Amino acid sequence: MQLLTTNAAAQIIGVAAMMRPIVVFALLSFSLVQSAQAHLADESSLRVKIEPHRLETRLTFNLFTLTRFVKIDSDGDTKISLAELTEAEPGIVDYLNKHVLIQINQQRAALGAQARFAWLWPNASETAPMTELEYAARNVDVIFVHEVKDRLVESFWIEFGIFDQTGPMQTIRGIFEQEGQVTEMPFSAQEPDFLYATGYADDPFVQKAEEDRAQVPRGQRWWMVRAMVLIALLVLGRRSVLAARARKAVTRRRRARR
Repeated sequence: MQLLTTNAAAQIIGVAAMMRPIVVFALLSFSLVQSAQAHLADESSLRVKIEPHRLETRLTFNLFTLTRFVKIDSDGDTKISLAELTEAEPGIVDYLNKHVLIQINQQRAALGAQARFAWLWPNASETAPMTELEYAARNVDVIFVHEVKDRLVESFWIEFGIFDQTGPMQTIRGIFEQEGQVTEMPFSAQEPDFLYATGYADDPFVQKAEEDRAQVPRGQRWWMVRAMVLIALLVLGRRSVLAARARKAVTRRRRARR
């Protein structure tokens, strides 16, 4: 009996020794997955497309981050449906306007009340309510557009004041696109803002385009005047033709009566 017990103990020790690498690997894998999920949950991005008279600001957040901004799970079932996400859009836009500050040409501006939302996963409209485990993997674009018609876009400044809600681990990958050139700038709680200078004011090609652009309206106005005069002449001519036809018809009727 004692021998059997010893053998059993040896077998148990052997199995435990064999299982040790598997257990270590499983714990390490779990730790890496948890770390990756946490890292993924704390990543957001900014993409700004810059043209001489237009700015497109695209903010990308995952659902986990958005839930820190506003309450999206309205029924409290720990799941987010697309309907709940759509209902939360005005609150998200309001939050971003208050916590993401911008200046265009060194003048204070707002992201704006008009934003376009894009759900960045396949068949979003058919997605079942998403659980908390899915929040970090579901990304949403929030897009704002500014048209600057009266002058060139010379500079764009942006500051993120979201880190009190997201926590200090949050990072934002910033990308500024202009004329095919890309400038990357990361944002964090330690470096929350950045001023981007476009250089359009010193670009001779842009200045020439601006001069041509300024001359176009005068030409357009002249052609509009000519077109209006031509239309008026055509209308008067048409009325004259119709009036002559009407007089001929009246004369014919009078002759027929006689």
